[in-house]
Amino acid sequence: MVSLRFGIMCNGMTFPRWQAECLKKILELDNVHAALIILNYDTIFSGSSFIRIFTRLRSLHFREILFQIYSFLIARSSPFKPVNMTNLLSHVPSIRCKLIKDGRDSEYFSDEDIHRIKQFDLDFILKFDFNFIRGDILNSARYGIWSFHHSDEMKYIGLLTCFWGIYNNDHLIEAVLQRLTGCLNRAVILRKGFFPNISYSFTANLRMIFLETSCWPMQVCIDILNGNIEYLNSSPSPAIVPKYRTPSNSQMVLFLLKLLRSFFVKKFNRLFYHEEWNIGIIKEPISAFLETEVRPAIQWLPKPEKDHYLADPFAIAKDNKLYIFCEDFDCNSGKGVISNIELSNNLCSIVKKEIVLNTFFHLSYPFIFEHKGEFYCIPETSDACEIALYKAEHFPSRWIKVCTLIENFPGIDSTIFRYGSYWWLFCTNAKDGMMYKLFIWYARNLTGPWEPHELNPVKIDVRSVRPAGTPFMHDSFLYRPAQDCSVTYGGQVVLNRIVRLTPTAFEEEPIVSIEPDRNSHYRDGLHTISAAGDVTLVDGKRRVFSFRAFIYTVRYMFKDFL
Repeated sequence: MVSLRFGIMCNGMTFPRWQAECLKKILELDNVHAALIILNYDTIFSGSSFIRIFTRLRSLHFREILFQIYSFLIARSSPFKPVNMTNLLSHVPSIRCKLIKDGRDSEYFSDEDIHRIKQFDLDFILKFDFNFIRGDILNSARYGIWSFHHSDEMKYIGLLTCFWGIYNNDHLIEAVLQRLTGCLNRAVILRKGFFPNISYSFTANLRMIFLETSCWPMQVCIDILNGNIEYLNSSPSPAIVPKYRTPSNSQMVLFLLKLLRSFFVKKFNRLFYHEEWNIGIIKEPISAFLETEVRPAIQWLPKPEKDHYLADPFAIAKDNKLYIFCEDFDCNSGKGVISNIELSNNLCSIVKKEIVLNTFFHLSYPFIFEHKGEFYCIPETSDACEIALYKAEHFPSRWIKVCTLIENFPGIDSTIFRYGSYWWLFCTNAKDGMMYKLFIWYARNLTGPWEPHELNPVKIDVRSVRPAGTPFMHDSFLYRPAQDCSVTYGGQVVLNRIVRLTPTAFEEEPIVSIEPDRNSHYRDGLHTISAAGDVTLVDGKRRVFSFRAFIYTVRYMFKDFL
Protein backbone atom coordinates (compact mmCIF):
# COMPACT_ATOMS: atom_id res chain seq x y z
CA MET A 1 0.00 0.00 0.00
CA VAL A 2 1.33 3.45 -0.99
CA SER A 3 2.02 5.76 1.95
CA LEU A 4 2.64 9.50 1.77
CA ARG A 5 4.84 11.59 4.04
CA PHE A 6 4.59 15.36 3.91
CA GLY A 7 6.16 18.42 5.45
CA ILE A 8 4.64 21.72 6.53
CA MET A 9 6.29 25.11 6.03
CA CYS A 10 4.87 27.38 8.71
CA ASN A 11 5.66 29.90 11.45
CA GLY A 12 4.55 27.84 14.45
CA MET A 13 1.85 25.55 15.81
CA THR A 14 -0.92 28.15 15.57
CA PHE A 15 -2.54 28.30 12.14
CA PRO A 16 -5.32 30.38 10.57
CA ARG A 17 -8.54 28.38 10.57
CA TRP A 18 -8.44 27.64 6.82
CA GLN A 19 -4.93 26.19 7.08
CA ALA A 20 -5.91 24.13 10.14
CA GLU A 21 -8.90 22.74 8.20
CA CYS A 22 -6.59 21.91 5.31
CA LEU A 23 -4.24 19.93 7.56
CA LYS A 24 -7.07 18.10 9.33
CA LYS A 25 -8.52 16.92 6.02
CA ILE A 26 -5.15 15.60 4.86
CA LEU A 27 -4.51 13.80 8.15
CA GLU A 28 -7.93 12.12 8.01
CA LEU A 29 -6.70 10.11 5.01
CA ASP A 30 -5.33 6.64 5.57
CA ASN A 31 -1.66 6.26 4.66
CA VAL A 32 -0.92 10.01 4.73
CA HIS A 33 1.27 11.25 7.59
CA ALA A 34 2.85 14.52 8.66
CA ALA A 35 6.59 13.81 8.89
CA LEU A 36 8.23 17.22 9.33
CA ILE A 37 7.47 20.80 10.36
CA ILE A 38 9.76 23.41 8.78
CA LEU A 39 9.82 26.61 10.83
CA ASN A 40 11.07 30.02 9.80
CA TYR A 41 13.78 30.99 12.30
CA ASP A 42 13.46 34.73 11.60
CA THR A 43 9.69 34.79 12.17
CA ILE A 44 9.87 32.82 15.42
CA PHE A 45 12.36 35.22 17.00
CA SER A 46 11.15 38.53 15.58
CA GLY A 47 9.15 39.58 18.67
CA SER A 48 5.44 39.79 19.49
CA SER A 49 2.80 40.25 16.84
CA PHE A 50 1.99 43.69 18.25
CA ILE A 51 5.59 44.84 17.86
CA ARG A 52 5.74 43.51 14.30
CA ILE A 53 2.49 45.27 13.36
CA PHE A 54 3.58 48.52 15.02
CA THR A 55 6.95 48.41 13.28
CA ARG A 56 5.24 47.75 9.94
CA LEU A 57 2.79 50.61 10.37
CA ARG A 58 5.54 53.01 11.43
CA SER A 59 7.46 52.29 8.22
CA LEU A 60 4.46 52.83 5.94
CA HIS A 61 3.57 55.88 3.95
CA PHE A 62 0.34 57.52 5.10
CA ARG A 63 -1.50 56.36 1.99
CA GLU A 64 -1.00 52.69 3.06
CA ILE A 65 -2.07 52.90 6.69
CA LEU A 66 -5.82 52.76 5.98
CA PHE A 67 -5.45 49.51 4.07
CA GLN A 68 -3.17 47.97 6.72
CA ILE A 69 -5.70 48.70 9.46
CA TYR A 70 -8.46 47.21 7.33
CA SER A 71 -6.30 44.15 6.66
CA PHE A 72 -5.64 43.77 10.38
CA LEU A 73 -9.40 43.66 11.00
CA ILE A 74 -9.92 41.16 8.17
CA ALA A 75 -7.31 38.92 9.76
CA ARG A 76 -9.73 38.46 12.66
CA SER A 77 -12.49 37.20 10.36
CA SER A 78 -13.66 33.58 10.22
CA PRO A 79 -11.06 31.96 7.86
CA PHE A 80 -8.17 33.57 9.76
CA LYS A 81 -9.10 32.95 13.37
CA PRO A 82 -6.13 31.25 15.04
CA VAL A 83 -6.33 27.51 15.73
CA ASN A 84 -3.71 25.81 17.91
CA MET A 85 -2.66 22.51 16.31
CA THR A 86 -0.19 21.41 19.00
CA ASN A 87 -2.23 18.36 20.03
CA LEU A 88 -2.51 17.11 16.47
CA LEU A 89 1.11 17.79 15.48
CA SER A 90 2.97 17.36 18.77
CA HIS A 91 4.53 14.06 17.61
CA VAL A 92 5.88 15.56 14.37
CA PRO A 93 9.58 16.48 14.40
CA SER A 94 10.48 20.06 13.51
CA ILE A 95 13.51 21.97 12.29
CA ARG A 96 14.22 25.70 12.22
CA CYS A 97 15.69 27.12 9.06
CA LYS A 98 17.38 30.48 8.69
CA LEU A 99 16.72 31.67 5.16
CA ILE A 100 18.98 33.71 2.92
CA LYS A 101 17.20 36.72 1.45
CA ASP A 102 17.74 37.78 -2.15
CA GLY A 103 15.94 40.99 -3.05
CA ARG A 104 12.53 42.00 -1.77
CA ASP A 105 10.66 38.70 -2.13
CA SER A 106 12.98 35.76 -2.80
CA GLU A 107 14.48 33.51 -0.14
CA TYR A 108 16.89 30.57 -0.30
CA PHE A 109 17.49 27.67 2.07
CA SER A 110 21.05 26.86 3.06
CA ASP A 111 22.63 23.66 1.74
CA GLU A 112 22.78 22.31 5.29
CA ASP A 113 19.02 22.82 5.86
CA ILE A 114 18.16 21.31 2.47
CA HIS A 115 20.25 18.24 3.32
CA ARG A 116 18.42 17.87 6.67
CA ILE A 117 15.01 18.14 4.97
CA LYS A 118 15.87 15.58 2.30
CA GLN A 119 16.72 13.05 4.98
CA PHE A 120 13.03 12.87 5.94
CA ASP A 121 12.16 11.41 2.50
CA LEU A 122 9.10 13.62 1.98
CA ASP A 123 6.57 13.14 -0.80
CA PHE A 124 5.49 16.78 -0.75
CA ILE A 125 5.79 19.94 1.31
CA LEU A 126 2.79 22.18 1.97
CA LYS A 127 3.90 25.80 2.10
CA PHE A 128 1.76 28.04 4.32
CA ASP A 129 4.28 30.76 5.16
CA PHE A 130 7.71 32.04 4.06
CA ASN A 131 8.18 34.42 1.13
CA PHE A 132 8.87 33.32 -2.44
CA ILE A 133 11.44 30.51 -2.21
CA ARG A 134 13.93 29.46 -4.84
CA GLY A 135 16.77 27.04 -5.23
CA ASP A 136 17.30 23.33 -4.58
CA ILE A 137 14.71 23.31 -1.77
CA LEU A 138 12.11 22.95 -4.54
CA ASN A 139 13.52 19.47 -5.26
CA SER A 140 13.61 18.31 -1.64
CA ALA A 141 10.32 16.37 -1.88
CA ARG A 142 9.22 13.78 -4.41
CA TYR A 143 6.21 15.76 -5.66
CA GLY A 144 7.58 19.21 -4.89
CA ILE A 145 6.41 22.11 -2.76
CA TRP A 146 2.72 23.05 -2.93
CA SER A 147 1.45 26.56 -2.37
CA PHE A 148 -1.91 28.34 -2.59
CA HIS A 149 -2.53 31.43 -4.68
CA HIS A 150 -5.92 32.97 -3.88
CA SER A 151 -6.15 35.32 -6.85
CA ASP A 152 -6.26 35.18 -10.63
CA GLU A 153 -2.84 33.75 -11.48
CA MET A 154 -2.81 35.60 -14.79
CA LYS A 155 -3.55 39.04 -13.30
CA TYR A 156 -2.77 39.37 -9.60
CA ILE A 157 0.42 38.15 -7.95
CA GLY A 158 0.36 40.34 -4.85
CA LEU A 159 -1.10 39.51 -1.45
CA LEU A 160 -4.33 41.49 -1.79
CA THR A 161 -6.71 38.56 -2.09
CA CYS A 162 -10.13 39.59 -3.46
CA PHE A 163 -9.32 43.32 -3.24
CA TRP A 164 -8.36 43.99 -6.85
CA GLY A 165 -11.10 41.70 -8.15
CA ILE A 166 -13.73 43.94 -6.55
CA TYR A 167 -11.85 47.11 -7.45
CA ASN A 168 -11.60 46.10 -11.13
CA ASN A 169 -15.23 44.86 -11.31
CA ASP A 170 -14.25 41.27 -12.12
CA HIS A 171 -17.06 38.72 -12.29
CA LEU A 172 -14.80 35.91 -11.10
CA ILE A 173 -12.33 35.21 -8.33
CA GLU A 174 -9.77 32.57 -9.19
CA ALA A 175 -7.72 30.40 -6.85
CA VAL A 176 -5.06 27.79 -7.52
CA LEU A 177 -3.05 25.17 -5.69
CA GLN A 178 0.30 25.08 -7.43
CA ARG A 179 3.60 23.26 -7.43
CA LEU A 180 6.35 25.84 -7.24
CA THR A 181 9.00 25.89 -9.96
CA GLY A 182 11.31 28.64 -8.75
CA CYS A 183 10.00 31.17 -11.27
CA LEU A 184 7.82 33.89 -9.73
CA ASN A 185 5.37 33.96 -12.59
CA ARG A 186 5.21 30.26 -13.53
CA ALA A 187 3.97 27.19 -11.61
CA VAL A 188 2.47 23.75 -12.20
CA ILE A 189 -1.28 23.96 -11.52
CA LEU A 190 -2.55 21.13 -9.32
CA ARG A 191 -6.04 22.48 -8.67
CA LYS A 192 -7.90 25.51 -9.96
CA GLY A 193 -11.27 26.97 -9.07
CA PHE A 194 -13.43 29.89 -10.19
CA PHE A 195 -15.72 31.54 -7.66
CA PRO A 196 -18.41 34.22 -8.05
CA ASN A 197 -17.20 37.66 -7.06
CA ILE A 198 -19.45 38.91 -4.24
CA SER A 199 -18.97 42.54 -5.18
CA TYR A 200 -20.73 43.93 -2.09
CA SER A 201 -18.77 41.99 0.56
CA PHE A 202 -15.01 41.69 0.83
CA THR A 203 -15.23 39.43 3.90
CA ALA A 204 -17.76 37.08 2.25
CA ASN A 205 -15.32 36.60 -0.62
CA LEU A 206 -12.51 35.83 1.82
CA ARG A 207 -14.59 33.27 3.70
CA MET A 208 -15.61 31.59 0.46
CA ILE A 209 -12.29 31.42 -1.30
CA PHE A 210 -10.11 30.37 1.65
CA LEU A 211 -12.42 27.81 3.26
CA GLU A 212 -13.58 26.24 -0.04
CA THR A 213 -10.03 25.58 -1.25
CA SER A 214 -8.87 23.92 1.97
CA CYS A 215 -9.77 20.46 0.57
CA TRP A 216 -7.50 20.69 -2.47
CA PRO A 217 -4.27 19.21 -1.00
CA MET A 218 -6.33 16.30 0.33
CA GLN A 219 -7.75 15.72 -3.18
CA VAL A 220 -4.27 15.72 -4.74
CA CYS A 221 -3.18 13.19 -2.10
CA ILE A 222 -6.11 10.96 -3.10
CA ASP A 223 -5.03 11.24 -6.73
CA ILE A 224 -1.49 10.20 -5.84
CA LEU A 225 -2.73 7.25 -3.79
CA ASN A 226 -4.86 6.17 -6.76
CA GLY A 227 -2.01 6.56 -9.25
CA ASN A 228 -3.47 9.64 -10.99
CA ILE A 229 -0.25 11.63 -10.95
CA GLU A 230 0.30 12.71 -14.57
CA TYR A 231 -0.61 16.36 -13.97
CA LEU A 232 1.91 16.79 -11.12
CA ASN A 233 4.68 16.98 -13.72
CA SER A 234 2.78 18.88 -16.41
CA SER A 235 4.07 22.09 -18.01
CA PRO A 236 4.09 25.23 -15.88
CA SER A 237 1.45 27.89 -16.44
CA PRO A 238 2.23 30.84 -18.76
CA ALA A 239 4.10 33.85 -17.48
CA ILE A 240 2.15 36.49 -15.54
CA VAL A 241 2.52 40.17 -16.37
CA PRO A 242 0.63 42.40 -13.87
CA LYS A 243 1.52 42.62 -10.21
CA TYR A 244 -0.74 44.61 -7.88
CA ARG A 245 0.46 45.65 -4.45
CA THR A 246 -0.85 47.91 -1.68
CA PRO A 247 -3.42 50.39 -3.02
CA SER A 248 -3.11 54.11 -2.71
CA ASN A 249 -5.32 56.14 -0.39
CA SER A 250 -7.61 57.16 -3.28
CA GLN A 251 -7.86 53.56 -4.50
CA MET A 252 -8.83 52.42 -1.03
CA VAL A 253 -11.56 55.06 -0.79
CA LEU A 254 -12.86 54.12 -4.27
CA PHE A 255 -12.84 50.46 -3.23
CA LEU A 256 -15.04 51.21 -0.21
CA LEU A 257 -17.40 53.28 -2.36
CA LYS A 258 -17.71 50.39 -4.82
CA LEU A 259 -18.60 48.04 -1.98
CA LEU A 260 -21.27 50.46 -0.78
CA ARG A 261 -22.68 50.96 -4.26
CA SER A 262 -22.85 47.19 -4.93
CA PHE A 263 -24.63 46.64 -1.63
CA PHE A 264 -27.39 49.13 -2.41
CA VAL A 265 -27.73 47.96 -6.03
CA LYS A 266 -28.20 44.39 -4.80
CA LYS A 267 -30.90 45.45 -2.31
CA PHE A 268 -32.66 47.62 -4.88
CA ASN A 269 -32.69 44.87 -7.51
CA ARG A 270 -34.02 42.37 -5.01
CA LEU A 271 -36.85 44.66 -3.98
CA PHE A 272 -37.96 46.02 -7.35
CA TYR A 273 -36.95 43.45 -9.99
CA HIS A 274 -38.25 39.95 -10.47
CA GLU A 275 -37.53 37.26 -13.04
CA GLU A 276 -39.96 35.82 -15.55
CA TRP A 277 -39.12 32.49 -17.17
CA ASN A 278 -40.68 30.71 -20.13
CA ILE A 279 -40.07 27.61 -22.25
CA GLY A 280 -38.80 27.57 -25.82
CA ILE A 281 -39.01 24.83 -28.45
CA ILE A 282 -36.21 24.19 -30.95
CA LYS A 283 -36.84 21.84 -33.86
CA GLU A 284 -33.27 20.57 -33.91
CA PRO A 285 -31.46 17.83 -31.92
CA ILE A 286 -29.42 18.97 -28.94
CA SER A 287 -26.16 18.02 -30.71
CA ALA A 288 -26.77 20.90 -33.17
CA PHE A 289 -25.54 23.28 -30.49
CA LEU A 290 -22.06 21.78 -30.64
CA GLU A 291 -21.60 23.68 -33.88
CA THR A 292 -20.40 27.08 -32.69
CA GLU A 293 -21.78 28.89 -35.75
CA VAL A 294 -25.24 27.31 -35.49
CA ARG A 295 -27.93 28.90 -33.34
CA PRO A 296 -31.30 27.31 -34.16
CA ALA A 297 -34.44 29.45 -33.92
CA ILE A 298 -36.46 29.27 -30.71
CA GLN A 299 -40.27 29.20 -30.67
CA TRP A 300 -41.40 30.50 -27.29
CA LEU A 301 -44.57 29.26 -25.68
CA PRO A 302 -47.27 31.82 -24.89
CA LYS A 303 -46.54 33.93 -21.84
CA PRO A 304 -47.56 32.05 -18.66
CA GLU A 305 -50.50 33.20 -16.62
CA LYS A 306 -50.10 36.20 -14.33
CA ASP A 307 -47.74 35.74 -11.35
CA HIS A 308 -46.50 32.41 -12.70
CA TYR A 309 -43.48 31.32 -14.70
CA LEU A 310 -42.40 28.09 -16.39
CA ALA A 311 -38.83 26.80 -16.31
CA ASP A 312 -36.64 23.66 -16.25
CA PRO A 313 -38.31 21.85 -19.17
CA PHE A 314 -37.79 18.13 -19.77
CA ALA A 315 -39.77 15.96 -22.17
CA ILE A 316 -40.77 12.42 -23.05
CA ALA A 317 -41.91 11.49 -26.57
CA LYS A 318 -44.65 8.86 -26.37
CA ASP A 319 -47.53 7.84 -28.65
CA ASN A 320 -46.59 10.54 -31.17
CA LYS A 321 -46.96 13.18 -28.49
CA LEU A 322 -44.42 15.31 -26.69
CA TYR A 323 -45.03 15.48 -22.94
CA ILE A 324 -43.20 18.41 -21.36
CA PHE A 325 -42.59 18.42 -17.62
CA CYS A 326 -41.44 21.66 -16.01
CA GLU A 327 -41.31 23.78 -12.90
CA ASP A 328 -44.52 25.79 -12.53
CA PHE A 329 -43.67 28.57 -10.10
CA ASP A 330 -46.21 30.73 -8.27
CA CYS A 331 -44.69 34.12 -7.41
CA ASN A 332 -47.31 34.78 -4.74
CA SER A 333 -46.60 31.65 -2.72
CA GLY A 334 -42.90 31.47 -3.60
CA LYS A 335 -43.30 27.75 -4.29
CA GLY A 336 -43.00 25.58 -7.37
CA VAL A 337 -44.85 22.46 -8.48
CA ILE A 338 -44.26 20.08 -11.39
CA SER A 339 -46.67 20.50 -14.29
CA ASN A 340 -47.14 18.56 -17.51
CA ILE A 341 -47.77 20.45 -20.75
CA GLU A 342 -49.40 19.01 -23.85
CA LEU A 343 -48.67 20.99 -27.01
CA SER A 344 -50.50 21.32 -30.31
CA ASN A 345 -49.24 19.39 -33.31
CA ASN A 346 -47.13 22.31 -34.50
CA LEU A 347 -45.58 22.63 -31.00
CA CYS A 348 -46.49 26.32 -30.83
CA SER A 349 -49.42 26.46 -28.40
CA ILE A 350 -50.46 24.83 -25.14
CA VAL A 351 -53.43 22.46 -25.44
CA LYS A 352 -53.43 21.31 -21.84
CA LYS A 353 -51.47 22.01 -18.65
CA GLU A 354 -51.95 20.12 -15.40
CA ILE A 355 -50.12 19.78 -12.10
CA VAL A 356 -48.73 16.24 -11.81
CA LEU A 357 -46.56 16.50 -8.69
CA ASN A 358 -47.21 18.73 -5.69
CA THR A 359 -45.81 18.55 -2.16
CA PHE A 360 -45.68 20.84 0.85
CA PHE A 361 -42.13 21.84 -0.17
CA HIS A 362 -40.81 23.52 -3.32
CA LEU A 363 -40.30 21.38 -6.44
CA SER A 364 -38.37 22.16 -9.62
CA TYR A 365 -36.03 20.64 -12.25
CA PRO A 366 -38.07 17.48 -13.02
CA PHE A 367 -35.36 15.34 -14.59
CA ILE A 368 -37.36 12.72 -16.56
CA PHE A 369 -35.93 9.50 -18.00
CA GLU A 370 -36.99 6.02 -19.11
CA HIS A 371 -35.55 2.79 -17.75
CA LYS A 372 -36.74 -0.76 -18.61
CA GLY A 373 -40.01 0.52 -20.02
CA GLU A 374 -40.84 2.63 -16.96
CA PHE A 375 -40.72 6.41 -16.61
CA TYR A 376 -38.86 7.96 -13.68
CA CYS A 377 -38.37 11.49 -12.39
CA ILE A 378 -35.92 13.07 -9.98
CA PRO A 379 -37.34 16.49 -9.12
CA GLU A 380 -35.35 18.95 -7.07
CA THR A 381 -36.43 18.43 -3.45
CA SER A 382 -33.68 20.34 -1.66
CA ASP A 383 -36.20 21.80 0.82
CA ALA A 384 -36.76 18.22 2.02
CA CYS A 385 -32.97 17.72 2.27
CA GLU A 386 -32.96 14.63 0.07
CA ILE A 387 -32.64 13.38 -3.50
CA ALA A 388 -35.67 11.20 -4.22
CA LEU A 389 -36.73 8.97 -7.11
CA TYR A 390 -40.32 9.08 -8.40
CA LYS A 391 -42.03 6.68 -10.80
CA ALA A 392 -44.99 7.17 -13.12
CA GLU A 393 -47.87 5.12 -11.75
CA HIS A 394 -50.09 6.41 -14.55
CA PHE A 395 -48.16 8.40 -17.15
CA PRO A 396 -48.13 11.35 -17.35
CA SER A 397 -50.49 12.48 -14.59
CA ARG A 398 -49.79 10.34 -11.51
CA TRP A 399 -46.38 9.81 -9.86
CA ILE A 400 -45.36 7.98 -6.71
CA LYS A 401 -42.18 8.14 -4.68
CA VAL A 402 -40.08 4.99 -5.09
CA CYS A 403 -37.23 5.67 -2.69
CA THR A 404 -34.75 8.20 -1.39
CA LEU A 405 -31.50 7.88 -3.31
CA ILE A 406 -29.41 10.16 -1.11
CA GLU A 407 -30.47 11.16 2.40
CA ASN A 408 -29.58 14.32 4.30
CA PHE A 409 -28.27 16.07 1.23
CA PRO A 410 -30.11 19.10 -0.27
CA GLY A 411 -29.31 18.30 -3.88
CA ILE A 412 -29.85 20.97 -6.53
CA ASP A 413 -30.71 20.09 -10.15
CA SER A 414 -29.93 16.39 -9.77
CA THR A 415 -29.10 14.85 -13.16
CA ILE A 416 -28.85 11.08 -13.57
CA PHE A 417 -27.60 8.94 -16.46
CA ARG A 418 -26.04 5.58 -17.26
CA TYR A 419 -22.43 5.59 -18.44
CA GLY A 420 -20.07 2.61 -18.51
CA SER A 421 -20.69 0.23 -15.63
CA TYR A 422 -22.44 2.74 -13.37
CA TRP A 423 -25.35 5.05 -12.90
CA TRP A 424 -24.06 8.56 -12.26
CA LEU A 425 -25.78 11.39 -10.42
CA PHE A 426 -24.52 14.97 -10.75
CA CYS A 427 -25.79 17.84 -8.59
CA THR A 428 -24.83 20.77 -6.41
CA ASN A 429 -25.60 21.42 -2.74
CA ALA A 430 -28.22 24.03 -1.78
CA LYS A 431 -26.29 24.85 1.41
CA ASP A 432 -22.75 24.58 0.12
CA GLY A 433 -21.74 26.45 -3.03
CA MET A 434 -24.79 25.57 -5.12
CA MET A 435 -23.57 27.69 -8.05
CA TYR A 436 -19.95 26.57 -8.15
CA LYS A 437 -19.32 23.17 -6.45
CA LEU A 438 -20.07 19.93 -8.30
CA PHE A 439 -20.86 16.69 -6.45
CA ILE A 440 -21.06 13.23 -8.00
CA TRP A 441 -22.52 9.92 -6.81
CA TYR A 442 -22.42 6.54 -8.52
CA ALA A 443 -24.22 3.19 -8.19
CA ARG A 444 -24.44 -0.19 -9.90
CA ASN A 445 -28.25 -0.13 -9.73
CA LEU A 446 -30.70 2.72 -10.13
CA THR A 447 -32.07 2.41 -6.61
CA GLY A 448 -28.62 2.17 -5.08
CA PRO A 449 -26.75 1.92 -2.89
CA TRP A 450 -25.23 5.22 -4.02
CA GLU A 451 -21.62 6.07 -3.17
CA PRO A 452 -20.09 9.56 -3.16
CA HIS A 453 -17.24 10.23 -5.56
CA GLU A 454 -13.90 10.03 -3.84
CA LEU A 455 -12.97 13.59 -4.86
CA ASN A 456 -16.22 15.37 -3.90
CA PRO A 457 -16.58 18.20 -4.63
CA VAL A 458 -15.00 17.17 -7.92
CA LYS A 459 -15.01 20.65 -9.45
CA ILE A 460 -15.22 24.28 -8.36
CA ASP A 461 -16.15 26.60 -11.20
CA VAL A 462 -19.09 29.02 -11.22
CA ARG A 463 -18.84 29.08 -15.03
CA SER A 464 -19.63 25.41 -15.70
CA VAL A 465 -20.74 23.36 -12.69
CA ARG A 466 -24.47 23.48 -11.85
CA PRO A 467 -26.38 20.92 -14.00
CA ALA A 468 -28.48 22.44 -16.78
CA GLY A 469 -30.21 19.62 -18.65
CA THR A 470 -29.79 16.20 -20.21
CA PRO A 471 -26.33 14.73 -20.82
CA PHE A 472 -26.00 13.25 -24.31
CA MET A 473 -23.64 11.21 -26.47
CA HIS A 474 -22.31 12.53 -29.77
CA ASP A 475 -19.49 11.03 -31.86
CA SER A 476 -18.62 8.69 -28.96
CA PHE A 477 -18.19 11.57 -26.51
CA LEU A 478 -20.37 12.32 -23.49
CA TYR A 479 -21.49 15.93 -23.10
CA ARG A 480 -22.95 17.56 -19.98
CA PRO A 481 -24.88 20.85 -19.99
CA ALA A 482 -24.03 23.16 -17.09
CA GLN A 483 -25.01 26.65 -16.02
CA ASP A 484 -22.69 29.61 -16.31
CA CYS A 485 -23.58 31.75 -13.28
CA SER A 486 -20.46 33.93 -13.33
CA VAL A 487 -22.35 37.12 -14.25
CA THR A 488 -25.85 36.24 -13.07
CA TYR A 489 -27.82 33.19 -11.96
CA GLY A 490 -28.80 31.23 -15.06
CA GLY A 491 -26.86 33.53 -17.36
CA GLN A 492 -26.12 30.96 -20.05
CA VAL A 493 -25.40 27.27 -20.60
CA VAL A 494 -22.04 25.61 -21.27
CA LEU A 495 -21.72 22.20 -22.94
CA ASN A 496 -18.88 20.30 -21.25
CA ARG A 497 -17.21 17.28 -22.83
CA ILE A 498 -16.46 14.66 -20.18
CA VAL A 499 -12.89 13.48 -20.61
CA ARG A 500 -12.64 11.13 -17.64
CA LEU A 501 -15.28 9.70 -15.32
CA THR A 502 -14.49 6.94 -12.83
CA PRO A 503 -15.21 6.51 -9.11
CA THR A 504 -11.79 8.02 -8.36
CA ALA A 505 -11.27 10.55 -11.17
CA PHE A 506 -13.20 13.23 -13.03
CA GLU A 507 -12.25 15.63 -15.78
CA GLU A 508 -14.31 17.66 -18.24
CA GLU A 509 -13.65 20.54 -20.60
CA PRO A 510 -15.95 23.31 -21.85
CA ILE A 511 -16.71 23.07 -25.56
CA VAL A 512 -19.29 25.71 -26.42
CA SER A 513 -21.43 28.34 -24.68
CA ILE A 514 -25.13 28.79 -25.45
CA GLU A 515 -26.23 32.36 -24.86
CA PRO A 516 -29.82 33.58 -24.36
CA ASP A 517 -31.90 34.59 -27.36
CA ARG A 518 -30.98 38.28 -27.47
CA ASN A 519 -33.70 39.03 -30.03
CA SER A 520 -36.56 37.77 -27.87
CA HIS A 521 -38.31 38.90 -24.71
CA TYR A 522 -36.25 36.32 -22.80
CA ARG A 523 -32.84 37.81 -23.42
CA ASP A 524 -31.51 37.95 -19.85
CA GLY A 525 -30.73 34.31 -19.18
CA LEU A 526 -30.93 30.64 -20.17
CA HIS A 527 -30.29 27.83 -17.71
CA THR A 528 -31.79 24.58 -19.06
CA ILE A 529 -31.36 22.70 -22.34
CA SER A 530 -32.84 19.22 -22.67
CA ALA A 531 -33.11 16.65 -25.44
CA ALA A 532 -36.36 15.11 -26.70
CA GLY A 533 -35.37 13.18 -29.81
CA ASP A 534 -35.19 15.58 -32.74
CA VAL A 535 -36.52 18.40 -30.58
CA THR A 536 -34.66 20.44 -27.98
CA LEU A 537 -36.20 22.37 -25.10
CA VAL A 538 -34.75 25.47 -23.46
CA ASP A 539 -35.92 28.09 -21.01
CA GLY A 540 -35.25 31.80 -20.97
CA LYS A 541 -35.64 34.63 -18.50
CA ARG A 542 -36.20 38.33 -18.49
CA ARG A 543 -35.76 40.76 -15.64
CA VAL A 544 -38.79 42.96 -15.06
CA PHE A 545 -38.97 46.14 -12.99
CA SER A 546 -42.15 46.13 -10.96
CA PHE A 547 -43.40 47.32 -7.59
CA ARG A 548 -45.04 43.92 -7.34
CA ALA A 549 -41.55 42.48 -6.94
CA PHE A 550 -41.44 44.19 -3.55
CA ILE A 551 -44.62 42.34 -2.57
CA TYR A 552 -43.16 39.04 -3.81
CA THR A 553 -40.01 39.60 -1.77
CA VAL A 554 -41.90 40.42 1.43
CA ARG A 555 -44.17 37.40 1.00
CA TYR A 556 -41.19 35.12 0.42
CA MET A 557 -39.36 36.47 3.49
CA PHE A 558 -42.39 35.91 5.71
CA LYS A 559 -43.88 32.87 3.98
CA ASP A 560 -43.60 30.79 7.15
CA PHE A 561 -45.74 33.30 9.07
CA LEU A 562 -48.37 34.26 6.47
